[in-house]
Amino acid sequence: MNPTRAEIDLNKLEFNFKQIKQHLHSENPRRNIKVCGVVKANAYGHGIQEISKKLIEVGADYLGVANYDEAIKLRTQIPDAPILVFGTLIHSKLKPAAYVAKLLKYNLIATVASLDTAKFLDYYSRKPGRKFKIHIEVDTGMKRIGFDVKRAFKNISQIFSYKNLDIEGIFTHFATSESGDKTFAKSQLNKFNELLSMLKKAGMEFPIIHAANSGAVLDIKESHFNMVRPGLILYGYYPSGDIKHKIPLKPILNLKSKVTFIKRVDAHTSISYDRKYFTEKRTFIGSIPVGYGDGYWWSLSNRGRVYINGKYYPVVGNVTMDWVMVNLGERSSVKIGDDVLLMGSENGGDLGADKLAGMLKTIPYEIICSVADRVQRVYIDKCVREC
Repeated sequence: MNPTRAEIDLNKLEFNFKQIKQHLHSENPRRNIKVCGVVKANAYGHGIQEISKKLIEVGADYLGVANYDEAIKLRTQIPDAPILVFGTLIHSKLKPAAYVAKLLKYNLIATVASLDTAKFLDYYSRKPGRKFKIHIEVDTGMKRIGFDVKRAFKNISQIFSYKNLDIEGIFTHFATSESGDKTFAKSQLNKFNELLSMLKKAGMEFPIIHAANSGAVLDIKESHFNMVRPGLILYGYYPSGDIKHKIPLKPILNLKSKVTFIKRVDAHTSISYDRKYFTEKRTFIGSIPVGYGDGYWWSLSNRGRVYINGKYYPVVGNVTMDWVMVNLGERSSVKIGDDVLLMGSENGGDLGADKLAGMLKTIPYEIICSVADRVQRVYIDKCVREC
């Protein structure tokens, strides 16, 4: 059995969720703000089904996914919770009526980012005789998808004339909420508020309004409206160093394996592909069955560290698809079968995704989302109800 696994602590997920709720309450004590837990991309690599179940158990009001395949898969495990699909619909389905009927059957909430999507859902919802629940996305500056805020009023007015749509929500998405400089984010928020005011004056109101992603949850109080969409902070990481430590968070995933082979090699011996590393003296090399095929980045070759029995050891030679080699030193006490921490924090070792991201000049999102499907997810949920 492959010893490489991702240990995911659901108690820490609950801790992070409660910290978010407490923060929302302290910032907005007179409002009950809903939480849409963002679980797209397999819950940022943590496992969409188990993470979603836990989020609903601890009080999440909605779940947010990237596309309809994710949504349908999730609905088979989560029968009742509202599921909001952020992605757009493909209108060129061979059997559009059957397709829309299937989405209605699964009780999914669509993002409408264009009139074409609104018309498509309205037309093909007639035959089933059910209104399709939608949230309208407005582009205030992200320039990804959504109605351009300058022309959104006219388009949204037309959507309100459709008879087969249940217009439940409206939202926008920030481009720079995690930055210390909030100038652009505040400009986006102002545009969104101006549009909401115009719509309200014209009699168009929305039960749910949302804009805040993780950065805005932490640092733009005015954007909380009556629902927020935390993603990365649920999993224990801050979206940037500019807004670190606004609330306490605990990373919930540890990527771990075991030492499965140890060899003693002489000085001046090359290790791994392309001979990019040579030993300086006689030493022990440990081999660990994890590699870039598991989501442990090739870029960590000769740069990464692992944590074994309370000590850090350097990754030496090129990371391969299935193996990493580490220099255990001239007099090693490490044994075959010892646990290895590759990412995360445990027993004083800190190899968080944020630290790996800093080393690799990327973002923690990419690090945690890279954990491959072939890595077994092991869920820890030992906390009794009283804790």
